[in-house]
Amino acid sequence: MELKTYQKTVLNDLHRFLVLLTEKQSIRQAYNSLWEEKGVQIGEMGMPPYNMILHGVPHVCFKVPTGGGKTFLAASSIKPIFDAMPHIHPMAVVWLVPSDAILNQTVAALQNVEHPYRRRINADFPGNVEVYTKEQLLNGQKFNPASVDEQLSILVLSYDSFRTNKKEGRKAYQGNGYLVSFKDYKTEQSSLLAGTDETALIQVIRKLNPVIIVDESHHATSKLSVEMLENFNPSFVLDLTATPKEGSNIISFVDAKQLKGEEMIKLPVIVYNRRTQDDVFISAISLRRKLENEAKREEAQTGKYIRPIVLFQAEAKNQKDSTTYEKVKKTLLEVGVPEEQIAIKTADRDDLRNQNILAKDCKIRYIITVNALKEGWDCSFAYILATVANRSSVVDVEQILGRILRMPDAKASKSMVMNLSYVITSSSNFFATCEKVVEGLNAAGFSSKDYRIPEETENDGGISDASSRIQVYIENYEESKESTAEREDITVNTDFLKGQLFDILQDRSGEEIYHLEELDAKTLHMVREAEIQNAVYLEGLNHNESKALEGIPNEVKAKMKTYSIKNEFADEAMQLIIPQFVVETQPTLFSDHEIILLEKENLYKGFTLKDKDIRIDFNVIDVEMARVDVEDSADGVPKAFQIKGYDNIHMKEWFDAQPSEKKRRLCKDMICKRISRNNAINDNELDEYVGRIMDNMTEDQLTDLEQSYYPYMSAIEKKVDRFLDEYATSQFDKLLEQEHITCEPMYHLEKFIAPAKTISSIPKSLYVEEEQFDNEYEKKVVWELSALENIKWWHRNIARKGFAINGAVNAYPDLIAMTNSGKILLIETKGDQLKNDESKIKSETGAKWAAKASMTGRLYKYYMVFQTKNPDYEGAYSHERFMDIVREL
Repeated sequence: MELKTYQKTVLNDLHRFLVLLTEKQSIRQAYNSLWEEKGVQIGEMGMPPYNMILHGVPHVCFKVPTGGGKTFLAASSIKPIFDAMPHIHPMAVVWLVPSDAILNQTVAALQNVEHPYRRRINADFPGNVEVYTKEQLLNGQKFNPASVDEQLSILVLSYDSFRTNKKEGRKAYQGNGYLVSFKDYKTEQSSLLAGTDETALIQVIRKLNPVIIVDESHHATSKLSVEMLENFNPSFVLDLTATPKEGSNIISFVDAKQLKGEEMIKLPVIVYNRRTQDDVFISAISLRRKLENEAKREEAQTGKYIRPIVLFQAEAKNQKDSTTYEKVKKTLLEVGVPEEQIAIKTADRDDLRNQNILAKDCKIRYIITVNALKEGWDCSFAYILATVANRSSVVDVEQILGRILRMPDAKASKSMVMNLSYVITSSSNFFATCEKVVEGLNAAGFSSKDYRIPEETENDGGISDASSRIQVYIENYEESKESTAEREDITVNTDFLKGQLFDILQDRSGEEIYHLEELDAKTLHMVREAEIQNAVYLEGLNHNESKALEGIPNEVKAKMKTYSIKNEFADEAMQLIIPQFVVETQPTLFSDHEIILLEKENLYKGFTLKDKDIRIDFNVIDVEMARVDVEDSADGVPKAFQIKGYDNIHMKEWFDAQPSEKKRRLCKDMICKRISRNNAINDNELDEYVGRIMDNMTEDQLTDLEQSYYPYMSAIEKKVDRFLDEYATSQFDKLLEQEHITCEPMYHLEKFIAPAKTISSIPKSLYVEEEQFDNEYEKKVVWELSALENIKWWHRNIARKGFAINGAVNAYPDLIAMTNSGKILLIETKGDQLKNDESKIKSETGAKWAAKASMTGRLYKYYMVFQTKNPDYEGAYSHERFMDIVREL
């Protein structure tokens, strides 16, 4: 099971947060920096400030709608979280779920080595994974100090199983003879839970300092839930939910556009309002047959099997004159639906137990429920939600709407109508029903933009927003004769339904079923209107959006300000295409060669560590490491991610207790794991290279390594990175000379930008407002440029989102400027203290870029401008020399 593009984006957001967490040594600053890099400010006009839920513990959230693969994302997040921890750490995960139904599903999936979730985890932790239930933990089944030290332990638990106000939860806080072996495991008393036996399961989990994954985390925001999380003594908490509660620290969002693009969901929801309950039955049964005909046709062509299912939602028994599930089943039977095709799923009856609904030999096509199909029940074959409540009722669809949104096999069908979901109702208060549909979409992580309403004929009780609806006629079957006033408490007319549905419900077999001619004009209209509404929906979904807002959650976009190119520069600037370095791909059986942007990875081909020297002066390493200046309060320092040393007493005690040989092996593994994140390095070569370095270390250095391995790892990583940079630079120069790397127009300026902080006081800016400067020297350069008569406009290039010179190193120039004669200047400002090897490589790459870019038809210039120094490398100038040159351009 491969990660979808949007899932990779979510994991990239997690990885970036973890990198910032180590760099900043502050949870709050890491969170702030993550969003500021995306151009989103923290505060009223952007993301809410970080909420310190657990002191010293990063607690972040993925917002992923129903059908977005939250569990697969959770499984894929475990490795990057442990990889980011700068210290040796037992690998334990507490996987919390909100209900027994989801608990059983999660355990079954994670314990099944063939399931995609487990296969993903096994790929990240080869042959070294154990999944436990609470019962297995309480019984000490394969759960002991030796096993947890050598494996990834996943503890799948429900919220209630550890809440102290529940009888079931209190078992975890009681002494346990099966866990007595853990009594001497990390014996530091200060981290134990007061008043609780040392052999209690909760004490064992506390000693493991686990990563916690909270599935459907919107259920875990109460004071008791937070207390439960604290009791686990976590090192990191990752929430996953479609509907984060206020106070959630969201680091990544997934929206409907991403899921629709990846064929994960059946959107939009098409909502039909019918005059009577009779009409609801007719529409639901007829539309379901139409969908099955389409499914049969596609199965004959592709082999893909789908059996569309209707969810009939009845009202609860205790509502007067309401339609109960028994009445719905009786009606279906009387009109000719075979009993084997009907199942009831309610709080007190479960016909779906032990049924594999996706199996070809399953006959179920109609499921009758009230509100039992909530979280934990999913069937991608469910396409239609039909509500058969009284017309005077406001239908409560929000609880189960999410059950019809998943796409079968996460792959769109060839037939468009198979890629949508449908709600059919007969409410006289249709506006209120639509509000419930919106609530249901919100509960699934979507919005009011994700449903469409075809317009019904007059007096149908629909809402009157004609802009979002198209007229539908009812012409093939007779309307029930009762007046509107008489319909409020009407029971269905089964004889009438039989007549209308007789042909549709005939049992046909073989090819005849999908070659059945179109069913009736009403169903035709339903399908045609669904097609029209889907086209309107897709047009809105695919509306081109400025790249400035890419990756920005919809919740934040509305609050953000965007700034356009000034009118006087717009025509010329929008036609400008700035060259970048490119390579040509090799043709394949399926595609011709094409030009793509040069990536650094293209320059690593052939790199090896076999011939590299191992000389590193470890004597200059400060083993204690200078304390990182952290403006945050103490509770904002991430305990498990501190590079200055172990904050967690249990972890240090556990590591110190290991034999010296094992400690050194663990240190070596951690160093290799950290550096191997770069795919350019062969893992076997890296292991051998680090081994050679450690063999050359003194005994004192090895002892220091055991006590504080991070500075040694950092020194080795810098050494390897230097080798990679030197190799990439050499390859870049060679391939550029051989013209395997060329320079072609690739980068378009955006019509709008959305910087978090802006400045508008300096004349000649390209945009109405520009991004705020990093320092006063940069601001000084811009003021002086804007004062020159030959400068037409300037633009503050936005780092990580703007233009990059993509050579052996990626360089984001601070400024882009145009002269009156049309020359383009790329300018990078540097304080004198930044004259170093990295600046030299960037400057020389910039000069090479300018020479190649100028061969495309326009003159380009690159300048690295130092305050006073005049470096002796190409492309670099002192401030004075730079200004003298630019005045004459």
